[in-house]
Amino acid sequence: MNNKNLNLLVLFIFFGIYFILDYWFFAATQSKITNCIHNRFLGHVLTYSISLLPLFVGAMLLTPMSPIGLLDKFGLNRSLIQGISFGMLTTLPMFLGYAFIFPLNGHIDPNSFLINSVSSGFFEEIIFRAYFFGLVFRYTRLGFIPAIFTTSLIFAFLHLYQSRDLGELTLIFGITFLGSILFSWLYAEWKFNLWVPIALHIFMNSVWMMFDVADTAAGNKWSNFFRFFTIACAITWTVLRHRKTGLQIKGKNLWLKD
Repeated sequence: MNNKNLNLLVLFIFFGIYFILDYWFFAATQSKITNCIHNRFLGHVLTYSISLLPLFVGAMLLTPMSPIGLLDKFGLNRSLIQGISFGMLTTLPMFLGYAFIFPLNGHIDPNSFLINSVSSGFFEEIIFRAYFFGLVFRYTRLGFIPAIFTTSLIFAFLHLYQSRDLGELTLIFGITFLGSILFSWLYAEWKFNLWVPIALHIFMNSVWMMFDVADTAAGNKWSNFFRFFTIACAITWTVLRHRKTGLQIKGKNLWLKD
């Protein structure tokens, strides 16, 4: 078995270990930690940090072994300022549009807000963008399309619990599936700077929660109009940034790489 096929096997095995442990033990571990430190947000962060250990082990086992550290493999050693600037500016259409149309959410619990915006946005990007998409794309023969399809499919399925009927389920699946593709594409095009999709994810979640928009990711016509406006801004900025050098994702790395 060559190195790239071995890497793919390693990445899927350790993602499977993470998923099983997360499914069976995350809630109980979070409850125990939260009861000890008496803070739901910190309990959520600490539990997620522990649950990611299998993914860190899988990343370290990739071959050929190199001096590149985990921060580099996960894209966390890139420019934080670049990521925050991108996230803030591209979500301005959502913030301004929602501020004009929707009332402020007067029932925000600080812990719930931080968990569902900051913590969830940060850790979901580490799991699905940096590990499950990024490492598969960078360390195996799989190109962008097969790598992103698998990642986005799982990412979308994990959000289906928010649905209450078939129509809403279909809409949530479509939005989260396409959102995963967008975040992964941005991650690759911004030279694997994970702070770019992290910031965009956090700011989009935050704006959604700040205003009384909707109870699920499906939203309504106005919420989705401004959400897609934000997405268009993110894509346009990224394309214009590469107008001289060309985009990173192109024909030679769409399906299989040498």
